[in-house]
Amino acid sequence: MHEKSIQTLEFPKILARVAHEAAFSASKDLVLSLEPTTDIDEARRRLAFTSEAARLIDLNSDIGVRGAHDIRPLLMRAARDGVLTPGDLVEVLATTRSTLFVARALDKLDPEVFPLLRVLGADIPQKPQIVRRIEETVSEDGEVLDTASPTLRKLRFDIRGANQRLQDRLRTLVHEFGPALQEAIITTRNDRYVVPVKSDYRGQVRGIVHDQSSSGATVFVEPIVIVELNNRLRELQVAERQEVERILRVLSAELGKEAEALKLAVELLAEFDLNLAKARYARMTRSTSPKLNEDGIINLRNARHPLLTGKVVPTNFHIGRDFYMVVVTGPNTGGKTVALKTVGLLTLMAQSGLHIPVDDDSEISIFQNVFADIGDEQSIEQNLSTFSSHLSRIIEILRTIEDARKRSKPELRGKLGEELAQREAKPVNVLVLFDELGAGTDPSEGSALARAILTFLLDRHVTTVATTHYTELKAFAHEQKNVVNASVEFDVETLSPTYKLSIGLPGRSNALAIAQRLGLDQRIIRGSRRFLGSAGVRMENLLEDLQSERKAAEDERFHLSMEHAEAEYQRKQLEKERQDLEVERVRILNEARSQARRELDSVLSELSKVRVDVDRGHLTRDRLNEARQRARGLEEKVSMVPEPQRKRPVETSEKLEGPLQIGDTVRVLSFGQNADLVGLSADRNEAEVQMGALRFRVNVDNIERISKRKASTEEKYTPRPDVVLSLSEVEERPPVGLQLDMRGWRVEDALEELDTYLNDAVLYGMASVRIVHGKGTGALRAAVREALARHPLVKSFASAPPQEGGDGATIVKLSA
Repeated sequence: MHEKSIQTLEFPKILARVAHEAAFSASKDLVLSLEPTTDIDEARRRLAFTSEAARLIDLNSDIGVRGAHDIRPLLMRAARDGVLTPGDLVEVLATTRSTLFVARALDKLDPEVFPLLRVLGADIPQKPQIVRRIEETVSEDGEVLDTASPTLRKLRFDIRGANQRLQDRLRTLVHEFGPALQEAIITTRNDRYVVPVKSDYRGQVRGIVHDQSSSGATVFVEPIVIVELNNRLRELQVAERQEVERILRVLSAELGKEAEALKLAVELLAEFDLNLAKARYARMTRSTSPKLNEDGIINLRNARHPLLTGKVVPTNFHIGRDFYMVVVTGPNTGGKTVALKTVGLLTLMAQSGLHIPVDDDSEISIFQNVFADIGDEQSIEQNLSTFSSHLSRIIEILRTIEDARKRSKPELRGKLGEELAQREAKPVNVLVLFDELGAGTDPSEGSALARAILTFLLDRHVTTVATTHYTELKAFAHEQKNVVNASVEFDVETLSPTYKLSIGLPGRSNALAIAQRLGLDQRIIRGSRRFLGSAGVRMENLLEDLQSERKAAEDERFHLSMEHAEAEYQRKQLEKERQDLEVERVRILNEARSQARRELDSVLSELSKVRVDVDRGHLTRDRLNEARQRARGLEEKVSMVPEPQRKRPVETSEKLEGPLQIGDTVRVLSFGQNADLVGLSADRNEAEVQMGALRFRVNVDNIERISKRKASTEEKYTPRPDVVLSLSEVEERPPVGLQLDMRGWRVEDALEELDTYLNDAVLYGMASVRIVHGKGTGALRAAVREALARHPLVKSFASAPPQEGGDGATIVKLSA
C-alpha cells in the first residue's frame, strides 16, 4: 500500500484507538502493525475473526487474556542459559495461566458459531506443568517459597532458629549493659547485629566496632559474646542465597527448553487479544462487517467517519456498477473532503479486517492499492509551492498506476503488437482519491490539467473519486460515459452546509446566492451575472432547475411511499377481517353439522327400538314408514349443510369413475366420512352403506366412489354405541339362540359378536339370554361383563346358578 496515502487518510490514528483496547504489549504491537491486505480471502478471514470476537464479547463480556505479558524476551534469555528473577517468573506464571484459561474457554465454544476462534484456541500450546513448577517455586509477590526445595526449607528453618537465639542473647545483653547504651535497642551494621554504645562507655562493652555516629557520641559495637552467633547466622544466609540461585537456574533452564512452545502461545494469545480489541472498537463505533468484492464496487449505507465526534451526518456513497468515476462539487466546508476521506479510510479498515461504521449490507471492494492526494481545502494561501507539492504527489500516483498497467500487458512486439497490448492490458484495480484536483494555479489551466488527469484515469478504468470547484469538470462528468457528478448540499436560507452527499447531481458554488442572501447590492449581483458569461449563467440556472426537479421528485417519491404504506395497511386489515369471517363461518357450519348429526344419531337409535316393536306387532307399518321418512328428512338436512373448505393433505381419497358396485368403498359427502357400499335400490337412486356399526340409506348423489388404497388412510366414523340397527335390518333374519357360547374366543372377536347377538335377541323379543364364556383366566369373563355393564340394551346381568355353569356363564336380562 502507498504509505503516504495511508498517512493522509489517517489510518494510523484508527490503529492507535484499536490498540488502546488491547490488553498487553504483544497484542498492541500486532494492532499497530496491521496493514491492509490485497487478498480478498485473507480480508474475509480477518473480518470473520472480528465478527466472532464480537459475538464472544456479547456472550461473555469478561473474556480476555487477563494478566498476560509479553514474555518472549524472558524466554529468549532463558533459552541462552540466562537466569530469570522471581519477578520474571511471576510474569511467566501469569502469562502461562492466561494461555490455559483462553485455550480452555475457546474449546468450549460452539464450532458452528465460532469456527476460527475454536481453531485458534486448539493451536495454543498448554503447559500446566510449567504453571505448577512456578507456583511451587515463587509466590505472587515474587518471593522464592520454602517449598522450592527440601534444602531451602531446612536452611530457612535453621536461619529462623539461629536468629531467635541471637535475638534472645542480645536482649539479655541490652539489659546488662544498661547505662552504657545510648538506647536500649538492637540494630544492624554490615548485616551484623550490634548495639549502640555511648563513646564514654566504650571500654565497658567488649566487642567489634562496626560503625560510629556522625557526631561521634555513639559507636555501634558487636559484643564479643555474640560474634559466633552472628557468624552462624551469616553462614546460613549465604547458604540460603546460593540455594535460591540454584533453584532459579534450574527452573530457568526448564523454561528455556519450552521457550519455542511458550513463545508460540504468547503470539496466539496476542492474536486472540488483537481480535478482541478490533471487536471492542467495533462496538464503540457501532460498526458492522461489510461484504467484500474484487470488482471495484463500493456501496456505503449511512457511512460515518470514525474519527469525527459529536453529531455526524452519515454519507451514502456508491461507485463501481454503473460508473467508476465520481466528480464531487459543492461549497467549501460542505463536507467534500470528509466524504472523500471516509471512502478511503473505510476501504483501508475493511481490508485490514476492521468492521466499519456503516449500516448492514454495505459493500467494499478489495483494491491492490489506495492513493490519496488530499490537501487543506480551507487554505486561501495556495501558491506555486503548494501546487507543485500536490502535482508531485499526483505524478507519483499516475506513474505507479502506469507501471502496474504495463506489468499486466501481454508481451507483443512491433507497433501493431504494442497497440494490441494496449487494448489487452487489464484495468488497474486501485482506488484514487483527489481533493481539489487542479487547484492552486490559474483556473483555466488548472481545470484543463484536471480534465486531462481524469481522462487518463478513465481510459485505464481506474476507480476514482475527485472533488473540485471547476464548472468545466461538472460538464466533463456529465458528458463522459462511466463518470457521474455528485455534490454536497448547501442550505442557502441558513447559509450552512447540510453535509449530505447527492450522487447524480452536480453542486453549485452558491457564491452569488450567498452574496444575495447576505444583502449585497442587487446591481452588483446583476453585474456579476453579466461577468459570469452566458455559459456560466446557463450552467447555474441548469443546476438550480435540476435541484428543484430533484427536490420535487423526492417529495413525490415520499408521498407515494406513504400512500403505498397506507394501502398496504388497509389491505392487511381487510385480509384479517376476511380471515375472521371465514373462521366464524366455519364455526357456525360445524356447529350446525354437529347438531344435525346428533339429531340423526338420536333418531336412528330410536329406530332400533321401533323395529323391535314392529316385529312384536306393537307398531304398524304406517308408523314405521313415518319414522323412516323422518330419518331421511333429517339426513337430507345434514347433507344441505356445506362442508367448510380446507386445505387437504397431498394424500387424499381420489374419486373413481364408473358405476357403483356392491363392495365399493365410498365417501358419504354429507358426513365427510368413508363407508362400505352394501346395497343398491332397484332404480339405483338410493344406496345402502355400512359406516362402522351404522347402516343406513342415502341418495346416490350424496356418495362418491373412491380408491380403496387411499381410503385406508381416511378417518373412520365411530357411531354412538346405542346406534346398532338400520331400517333395512327389519327384513327377515335367522332365528336367535337362547345362549351364545364363546369359550376359547379372542376377546376382540367375542365382544363384536356379543354386540350383534344382543341386538338380534332384543329384535326378536327375548327377555333374557345366557352367555357362556368359561372360567379360564377370567380375562374373557371380565371383558364380557364390562361390555354388558355399558350396553344400552342390557337391563341387568349375573353369574349363572351353580347347576348352570356358575361363574363360567352369565345370565343377561334385556330391556323391553
